[in-house]
Amino acid sequence: MARASRVAALAIAVLFLCGCGTVANLETGYRQGWKNAVIYGGVRRDVQSAGQWIDHSWTWGKDLDIIQDIGTVVGVGLVGIDIPLSAVGDTLTLPVTVPIAIYNNSTNRASVSRKTDAAPPAAAVPVNEK
Repeated sequence: MARASRVAALAIAVLFLCGCGTVANLETGYRQGWKNAVIYGGVRRDVQSAGQWIDHSWTWGKDLDIIQDIGTVVGVGLVGIDIPLSAVGDTLTLPVTVPIAIYNNSTNRASVSRKTDAAPPAAAVPVNEK
């Protein structure tokens, strides 16, 4: 029993240390039926979030020093800390996200091919001439 508790505690610790982006990627994928969990989705989320924070915080005007400082701290935190942790977490979760991506890609292709109204191509069977 003590070993199972240690394994559970270690799994929870790894989950907290693997980066917010990875946790958000898997949590969103789970909530939405695994349709939006993507390969290295945690790193993608972190890069997008850091870009948005930095873009929105670096504006010109009066009394924006505090907003710029907060945006810089959050952006640097995401880029410097969470992106590397999300990269590790995303690498560890590849056995989960790769099959999901393959499955989603195959179901998307099948649904697209079923929606077409075009006639199937003619068979290329030679006609026996006598």
